[in-house]
Amino acid sequence: MNECLFSKREGVYLEFKTISFEVKENGVALVTLNRPASFNAINLELATDFHRALQAAGQADSVRVLVVTGSGKAFCAGGDLTWLMAAADNLKKREILDNAAKIIKVLNQFEKPIIAAVNGVAAGAGTAVAMACDLVIASEKSSFAPNFVHIAAVPDSGASWFLPRVVGYQRAAELMLTGRMLNATEACEMGIYNRVVTEEHLMAEAMGLAEKLAAGPQRALRYIKRMLKLSQYNTLDAQLESEASLQLMAWSDSDFQEGIKAFLEKRKPQFK
Repeated sequence: MNECLFSKREGVYLEFKTISFEVKENGVALVTLNRPASFNAINLELATDFHRALQAAGQADSVRVLVVTGSGKAFCAGGDLTWLMAAADNLKKREILDNAAKIIKVLNQFEKPIIAAVNGVAAGAGTAVAMACDLVIASEKSSFAPNFVHIAAVPDSGASWFLPRVVGYQRAAELMLTGRMLNATEACEMGIYNRVVTEEHLMAEAMGLAEKLAAGPQRALRYIKRMLKLSQYNTLDAQLESEASLQLMAWSDSDFQEGIKAFLEKRKPQFK
């Protein structure tokens, strides 16, 4: 398929070669990694398509929440080794790392909520894609494998940055030094996944959560996300200052006025 220009109209489909991108009428955008024969491994085309789709979703007013999933049996098997083996020198190999890093940076800096719907294995750099999302809903048949060491590689794409922050240093060390694969229940118990559902209910669960967020107060949701990101670096004093600044912005928003009014009138708020 050839790529189309992005349109802000509701219900439009964007066409790419290695992903599918659909914007629903309710403000939910769905990105599906679409190289099922390669377990959605990241090659240059997928890295480029994914990055451009994320940029488009971030800029589009019609997109309120993003859901990322994979086609076939895998969520994302990490980097495509064929791409790596074709790299003739370290300059070309560095380009591979930089292309993968671009995806992770955009995911991590994305202002709107992102939900990963992990339908199968997330391995290598695919674990970083999942962890860069705000919420992770996983199929009971999924697995989480930060298994770089099995091919004598080291973590990349930010995997070594995210994992210790999610599970703590010792658990991250165990997983990355041994390349141990977690099943869905284990990943959920460690806090990597928010919840685990049956395979047939995965997309309904993820899309239902996305719809709920899309109907919420958009600026407040983005302020909360920004606040949580800042908390990873801030001192308590700095975080209190961030909270005060963002709270004043939230209190000045029309959605806050609607929220207070709806609370007093004992009705469901109608956020913009």
